[in-house]
Amino acid sequence: MAILSWGKPKIETAVCKDGMAGTDWTPIDTPQQDTTNLNPTSGDTTDAQEEGGDIVDSRTAKTTYEFEFTLFVKKGGKRPFEDDDGVVSGEHAFRLTPEDEACEGILIDRATVRLEEQFNTANGKLLHYIARCLKPTTGKTIKPYVKTATVQG
Repeated sequence: MAILSWGKPKIETAVCKDGMAGTDWTPIDTPQQDTTNLNPTSGDTTDAQEEGGDIVDSRTAKTTYEFEFTLFVKKGGKRPFEDDDGVVSGEHAFRLTPEDEACEGILIDRATVRLEEQFNTANGKLLHYIARCLKPTTGKTIKPYVKTATVQG
């Protein structure tokens, strides 16, 4: 058992409904090694400065996020999203389950998606997906996710 949320992730997607993740999750093929990333961008900081440069007060805007992964284009494979020159219509949800399913993963209720098609001779044709994470109807933009065990009976 792992202690960290690392290793080969399982990524699933669902159509976003009413600003929240839908319930019909579809698995996405295993991404290219080391291409699955959640990238934060720190919010802007605004300082109130008095003469002489001392800071009297400060406020920081919320962090924003992009979730990205790259897929190999495999013979006979199906793309996870339809696109029009890189633009994927609608809003989509994502959840990432770490290799050890008891470790904490990621839930993104709402995101817009774009595609950057790539090619190189070492890896062939690649699909690089970037999901711009949006504020959901309730809760935080990025939520913890731990796969729950199902009871069989």
